[in-house]
Order: sequence, then structure tokens, then C-alpha cells
Amino acid sequence: MNSNMRASEKFVYEGFRGFVAIALSLLLVPYGQQGLFAQDPQQPQPPQQQYPQQDAPPPQGNYAPLGAEQLNQLVAPIALYPDALVAQVLTAATYPQQITDANSWMAQSGGLPPDQRAAAANSMPWDPSIKSLTAFPDVLGNMARNQNWTGALGNAYYNQPGDVMNSVQAMRFRAQQAGNLRPTPQYRVYPNDGLIIIEPVNPGLIYVPYYNPWSVYGAPIGPWGGYYYGGPPRGVVFGGGLGIGF
Repeated sequence: MNSNMRASEKFVYEGFRGFVAIALSLLLVPYGQQGLFAQDPQQPQPPQQQYPQQDAPPPQGNYAPLGAEQLNQLVAPIALYPDALVAQVLTAATYPQQITDANSWMAQSGGLPPDQRAAAANSMPWDPSIKSLTAFPDVLGNMARNQNWTGALGNAYYNQPGDVMNSVQAMRFRAQQAGNLRPTPQYRVYPNDGLIIIEPVNPGLIYVPYYNPWSVYGAPIGPWGGYYYGGPPRGVVFGGGLGIGF
């Protein structure tokens, strides 16, 4: 199994945009990641970048609303993530420049011990959602690599939050109907007031699901333009007849 992190703190549960109660991971948690370049903690650190008050998408007046199928395409790569991780990804997508900067920072500091790395990330001038995603380097790296998709996702969530969450639910329903979304040793999947909830079996251990976002939902869907899916990294195990690995 490919487990990206162990939580050092419990999640704080609260309502999410009035559509689904999900866990928001507000504190950094340690994780293991190899193959990154270490940054000597004794070396002087570069000055922190100063961000404008709002590193976010443009106001709604400059935004053309997306239709249901476009939104379905947009959320397909993340709809089967656990609710807490979906929350962080959606919020982080509204800070595209910080995603790029955090991913570059990870390449320099990834060799630090987990506790030091988490503390260093927590001191950066980023949104809490960005800091949280440094505990999921594969997720952060994917968002940085697919900049156009990330920017579109952030714009959609900023301007159409309810529609985005409806699309997440629609894609979960499709995956469930296709037999690719059901409870596993890693996650509970259950209905709650008409919604499909995905949450860890063990709140202190989060697995990142890996799946082909264009085929896991049954009938193939057209990929979001320019989105690069490179397949799962080494160590991911697919089993149980599902199109999802961990």
C-alpha cells in the first residue's frame, strides 16, 4: 500500500460550503517521500516571497460559468479523494502561484525529517490549504504540473462552489454505479443525506487514491484539455476488483 502520511493531529470537522460536511486538515502532518533534494537547515534561508492580499482567481464578472459536463471533467481527477483532501485541493487551487512556489520549495526541502519539514512549511507565507498539501507531495506536484487544469479548477470553485460540489457528488455516483467506488480497508464510503461521503477508516492515516480519471467512472469521459495523467507512482496497489489503488 502507498501511504503518503501519518497524521500527528486529529482533523477538525466542520461544514463545507453548505453542501457536504467534510474534515478540514488544518494542521500539517508528517509524511515520507524519497527522491527529493535536501536543503541544509543550517544554510541561510532565502527571504520569503510576499504575496498580495488575494492570490486568487478574478472576480465573477471576468468569469464565464462552466456547464455540468465541463465541471464533471474538471473534478474527475479529485472526486474520489477523501472529503478532507478534496477540501484542501479545491481551496489550494484558488492560489495557483502559491502551488507553484510550494512545489518548488518541496524539491529543495523534501529531504528534511518530517517534523522539520512540516514546521518549515508552516512558517511559509502560504494559505493553510497549501501548507497542508506539502504533506501530499504527489498531489501538490500534480497540481503544479497541470497548471491550466488547476487554474480552471480554482476559478470554478471560486465562482461556482455549489456547482463544483454537485459535480463531485455526480462523479462519485458514476463511479459507484460502475462498481469502482465502495468501502475498502482504507476508506469508508457511505450515504449521508443524499450525499456520498468518503472518509478514512483510521482518521490518523490517510491514503491517496490513484485512478485513471477518464475511465474509472464507467463510460469513458473526455479528458480535460491539456491534463496530463502519468499513471500511479511505484508502490501503488490495485486490488479488490476496483479501478482505484492506494
